Amino acid sequence: MENESALYQLMDIRMNGIMNGITSNDGEYQQIIRKSDEYSDELEKLELPKEVRLLIDRYVSEQNALGSRYGMLAYLLGFSDCKEMFLGKCLAIGTAKERL
Repeated sequence: MENESALYQLMDIRMNGIMNGITSNDGEYQQIIRKSDEYSDELEKLELPKEVRLLIDRYVSEQNALGSRYGMLAYLLGFSDCKEMFLGKCLAIGTAKERL
C-alpha cells in the first residue's frame, strides 16, 4: 500500500489523534502503563551501568515500535478488508440491478 494513500492518511488521523483519547480512558491500557512504570522503577533501583541501561532502552524501544507497527498494519488490513467487502457487495448489487 502506498504511504500517501487515503487509507494511510485516515490511519494517521485515527491512530495519532483519536486513539490518544481512547487509550487515556481505557482501564486495561492504563493498568499496563502502571505495571510498566513498576518495572521501570525496579530497573532504576538496580543502578545498572549506563551501557546496560542504554541497551535495555534500545531493546524496549524496538519492541514497542514492532508492536506499534504490527497494530497499524492490522488496522490497515482490517480496513482494507472492509473496503473490499463493501465494494464487492456494491458490485454484486450493481450486477443484480443490471440483470433486471
